[in-house]
Amino acid sequence: MQISRKSEYAIHSLMILAFNNGEEMSVEELASMQEISRTYLAKVMQKLAGAELVQSSKGFKGGYSLATSPEEISFAQIVALFEEEDQFYNCMDTKRGCQFGKNCLIHQAFQKAYLSMLAELQKVHISDLLTGYDK
Repeated sequence: MQISRKSEYAIHSLMILAFNNGEEMSVEELASMQEISRTYLAKVMQKLAGAELVQSSKGFKGGYSLATSPEEISFAQIVALFEEEDQFYNCMDTKRGCQFGKNCLIHQAFQKAYLSMLAELQKVHISDLLTGYDK
């Protein structure tokens, strides 16, 4: 199982904003610090804003800041926002006309693993990146 770049960029951006102590940062600044595409990161930040994890302000000096404390933002929230459950297991048999669908035991095993991963990630918060992760 592997998370997408969107989840990775979201986690890093939230960490940077948390280190910035509430000061707004532009997408350009965040993208430059991570050496990633500004356009791609802008889409990630818009999704984070839609989920009310960050707040945005417009204008010349506009940017993003955390909408809540880093202690309240779990990795599970971020991963669930950007990852689809089906992304972790794409059944090959759907192309060949498998009749099992969601009743497939293989699919159920991966679904259970996905939910277990989210439960574990619920214990990790952006604030843990500021102080060190030791859970």
